[in-house]
Amino acid sequence: MYSEIKGKRHFPKGIVWVLMLLLLWGSLTGCGSGTDTSDTVAGSNIPGTADGSGISEGSQAREPEQPESENESAFPGSYTVPEGWVKAEQYSTVDKVFYVEEGHEEDDLPDNISIEIGTNRYAAEEHEQFRDAIVRQLLVQLQGVEAELTGDGTYTEQGYVVYIFTISGTDALTKQYYIVGDQQYCLIHLTGFSGSESTVQAAQDMADSFVWD
Repeated sequence: MYSEIKGKRHFPKGIVWVLMLLLLWGSLTGCGSGTDTSDTVAGSNIPGTADGSGISEGSQAREPEQPESENESAFPGSYTVPEGWVKAEQYSTVDKVFYVEEGHEEDDLPDNISIEIGTNRYAAEEHEQFRDAIVRQLLVQLQGVEAELTGDGTYTEQGYVVYIFTISGTDALTKQYYIVGDQQYCLIHLTGFSGSESTVQAAQDMADSFVWD
């Protein structure tokens, strides 16, 4: 169903793992069936999926539930918000913070970046198993969507393992940065409608700045 090139378990700095999927689901019915629900990781903001929670037309605004800070008291890490990006108060919650470019807060479909922390059953050194769980989930979520999925495994500037998944070929570009921790992860999720490279760079910069407490 897909080709996968795995790197070494203890891989050197740099991109060492690449996953490429051409999702033509009309001929791949049943792909992703039998997923172990215990492997479930964070839901995505993939446009057009039933459980997508990205900022999109018709999204329900929610009251802000946390203070204005890049290192929230309940958030087990810190990060830097790129210059020119501001917190989208109407969409952010205690568990998930959204950011948009300054001046685009009222756009119907602004480029947006969210950040959240999740837990899983994998130790940090079991990151390849965690990666595989993400792949299985993405296969299920993308059923019925014609798109291309690519994945890179590398390190952040802080030295953490990060898996980056890019979904293209839909109405929006989606990039997910899974920063690996010990039985936890940080997910930085970009949904880009404009095609701007600066939006992608902003998400990358946020991922590179993240530090576990």
